[in-house]
Amino acid sequence: MKALAVDSSVPAISFAACCADKTALLTLDIGMHQSEKILEGIQCVLSQCGLHGDELDFTALCSGPGTFTGLRLAFSALKALSLAHGIPVYAVPTLEVIAYPYRQWPGALIPAVDAKKQSFYAAVYRQGVLNAGPFDADVAAILDSVDPEEKLLIAGNDADCFADLVRSARPQQSVCTFSPITDESGIAGANSGGFTALTLLELAGKKFRAKEKPLEDYDGPVYIRKSEAELSLAQKTGQNA
Repeated sequence: MKALAVDSSVPAISFAACCADKTALLTLDIGMHQSEKILEGIQCVLSQCGLHGDELDFTALCSGPGTFTGLRLAFSALKALSLAHGIPVYAVPTLEVIAYPYRQWPGALIPAVDAKKQSFYAAVYRQGVLNAGPFDADVAAILDSVDPEEKLLIAGNDADCFADLVRSARPQQSVCTFSPITDESGIAGANSGGFTALTLLELAGKKFRAKEKPLEDYDGPVYIRKSEAELSLAQKTGQNA
């Protein structure tokens, strides 16, 4: 399998490529400079696997939710490859990608992404199946879908923050987390590098082998929150009504 995955749904953009027994991973935690490095990142992991863009069987990305600008970056880059070389692009929901490695967890699993404004993008999974969400909501609203007596695992880069809020809102809840390991300097450990991109390769590979339909040219990111421009327009329209 010759494939490329790019996850730009969160500020730390990750890349993964594979070809036979070779796999290359790269994570760049560079905030607003993602757009300047996305093509370099793609070229880096492809070259480490001895691949060229026109040799790929498929590419993969996170469909959302996530940052508005970040999601568009991966869509633009991988759709350009698709148009140039006829390579199918597969999209997987961001929260599914975060949740997938923990699908055997015996209780409730919440993949969580900080959406700012005291809200999280989150969902509730049980045994690998989506049970509730996705949400753009505060912790209290998300917990309405979780039994206070069941074991709860929070996953993702923002798991610790979410878990602290759970413990404050519902002290009796049994909560544990899985988030990237950091050393004392605050630098993300090896467990975080390319983690979601690797999962993307696996999930998209299943779609490819099952001959599922890839993205159409007109397909774009999935947003569960309106943009600031949309909210502003709605507010002005309401005021003028």
